[in-house]
Amino acid sequence: MAEDAVASGPLTRDEETGTYRTDFDGRTQPVSEAVVYAVAELTQTDPLNLPPLYTVLDPDALNHLFSVATGTRPQTETSVSFEYAGNLVQVMERGTIAITPLAHGRH
Repeated sequence: MAEDAVASGPLTRDEETGTYRTDFDGRTQPVSEAVVYAVAELTQTDPLNLPPLYTVLDPDALNHLFSVATGTRPQTETSVSFEYAGNLVQVMERGTIAITPLAHGRH
């Protein structure tokens, strides 16, 4: 894994919910890449061994939805949820990725 190809922030676990969170900076890394690397880190899997993200959604559309557009702000908080590699992933406009493992006992 390349050093600069990682989720922007460390994964932290909410002990109460079992959900992991990390932050991303859409100015420095496409959110689709941040999702793949965050799931890879959580599952301790090489990112190249994960299923391609495009099998569950369009990575370009995800990147576009969360791209940083100078001088524009959406009227509402945008978030997208989807299943990926045995996890429920939620990407939030404020720069957070939440990952909840779907298989009990894996983590």
